[in-house]
Amino acid sequence: MAFPQKEPLRALSEQETRELQRVVKATSERLDVVRRAQAVLAVAGGRTFTEAAHEAGLKSGDGVGKLVKRFNQSGLAALQIAPGRGRKVTYTSAQRARILSEVQRAPDRKADQTATWSLKTLERALRKQGLEKLSASTIGEVLHEAGYVFGKTRTWCPTGTAQRKRKAGVVTVQDPQAPEKKRLIELAYEHGEEAGLVQLNEDEAGPCQAIPQPGEDWHPQGKPTLQPHEYIRGGTAKLLTLFRPATGKLWAKGVLSAPNAVLHPWLKEQLCVILADLEKQQPAETLPPEQERPLYAQWETWLGHPPRSPRPALRILLVLDNLAGHLSYDLVAWFFEHGIMPLYTPLSGSWLNMAESVQRIIVRRALAGQHPQTAQQVIDWLEQTVAGWNEDPTPFVWNGKRRRRRERARLRRLAGSGAAVLKGYSIAA
Repeated sequence: MAFPQKEPLRALSEQETRELQRVVKATSERLDVVRRAQAVLAVAGGRTFTEAAHEAGLKSGDGVGKLVKRFNQSGLAALQIAPGRGRKVTYTSAQRARILSEVQRAPDRKADQTATWSLKTLERALRKQGLEKLSASTIGEVLHEAGYVFGKTRTWCPTGTAQRKRKAGVVTVQDPQAPEKKRLIELAYEHGEEAGLVQLNEDEAGPCQAIPQPGEDWHPQGKPTLQPHEYIRGGTAKLLTLFRPATGKLWAKGVLSAPNAVLHPWLKEQLCVILADLEKQQPAETLPPEQERPLYAQWETWLGHPPRSPRPALRILLVLDNLAGHLSYDLVAWFFEHGIMPLYTPLSGSWLNMAESVQRIIVRRALAGQHPQTAQQVIDWLEQTVAGWNEDPTPFVWNGKRRRRRERARLRRLAGSGAAVLKGYSIAA
């Protein structure tokens, strides 16, 4: 026999119901918060406290009753740990600020024995300053709470700027069209295929040297893979790549060098093959007039103005890097004559070209931990790996679920609105 509820759950507002449902479905929320949200929704759905506890994975109905009481008083703030609960703070706010100020200080190589802080070197430095019982795990907790993470450094340059060496010295070059180029490339990734176009990426990987390549592999314990200490360089090779992210299809060719005389004929050949396949699937005569085509299948959307001369129907969106050879008049005119719209990445914007990502995968799979003897052997291994990739290609998605999941982990939405906070889960009612 179920005992009567001393304090039943009040009626939930529409915003509270939506937020509770969001918390239950969220993969980035803490488990205890999700369980409390499940329990409140279960009680709102007519379950008893005991049934709600079993459904949410809580210990007892008495705990659910206390949760309902707090929810009636505080609203969504009751999903957090109640005041006075949990582990007591060992170190004061002043001591925690001291830890943060220490990690922000550039270490001295002689006094601190390091150029980059680790938890152990931070522990040693702080213990010398009077925090004798401070542990590395406590330092890690304080840093994580303050928004710090431990990871590798990365090369970085603001998109749209680059440094160039001139006679007068080093100067910073600006690309005034960088925001517009970035916007068009992202539109191509998100809407190009939906509009019936083929979206492609082109780039050149390399140079890859015919020398022992670093890499990891599985091997018997105590018997790692050995590479020679002395070797003869066997030359370099490059990989011309044309990539379709929507299908994962990769066209590639290994070459010893990639001047315009080599790159442009190969690129035109591959594009002609793709255009021929498109013509078989949907002949140009069957395409609707330019004004009736989808917005992202019209020339004006990408040019910013109506075409100044008649052009064939747009069929391909091609993302390329900003090499001078890609801007040559002959190549650009050939693109327009065949219904291809070239989109160029801005200065320091190679991260916008998804061909860079697939090239990194191919080169690592082909060469990591290997010792090619000649440049031709590098070419053969790269092309064999590309053939294996095309047997089971992996489509790429721009701004996909993983990126949105990372953003949700940083931003906690409030009651279904567009507002968000960087830290915490909700604002107390």
